[in-house]
Amino acid sequence: MSRNLRPLGPLALLLTSSAIAAPRPPTATFFCPAPAFVRYSPHAVKIKTMPDAPACAPGGKCVPCESLDKSHLLTHEQLDAELATMPLWEAKDDDGTKKITRSYTARSFQKAVDSVVAIGHIAERENHHPDLHITSYRNVEIVIYTHSIGGISANDIALAKMIDREVEIDYSPKWLKSHPEAAK
Repeated sequence: MSRNLRPLGPLALLLTSSAIAAPRPPTATFFCPAPAFVRYSPHAVKIKTMPDAPACAPGGKCVPCESLDKSHLLTHEQLDAELATMPLWEAKDDDGTKKITRSYTARSFQKAVDSVVAIGHIAERENHHPDLHITSYRNVEIVIYTHSIGGISANDIALAKMIDREVEIDYSPKWLKSHPEAAK
């Protein structure tokens, strides 16, 4: 392991390992502050974050999850109404816990990692963190729910909409052909 990767942590190794073999030009530039391990990577992340990006609650950040209780869970009707406007997302029941998920196949491993990093920036900004999974080197799954109340709140819907609006995902052409609703 290279000495210059040690202080950056395991994610930095993941993000920079492909850059060691074959440097590539950046795919885009940041419009928001980025951690050092991304800012200096040869692989910039596509994110359309604006300084006045909308937040979960009017005029501020997501409502702190610690202040939420079960009364903040969305009803089935509210959830169905929201998901009707979000064709890339679906509701899942995981051992009695309602969650919303979105899955896609990126063009390459690096594009999958780039999209996860861009989602991470939004999650940090909003202090609301989804579960993110990369499997089979380029299949990404985003799972969102409010952990502290064990279900879906308005924060989760707002975060999903921010991800849809702000993250530019470089999809696999084959996946995109079978999911035309993902084309922007």
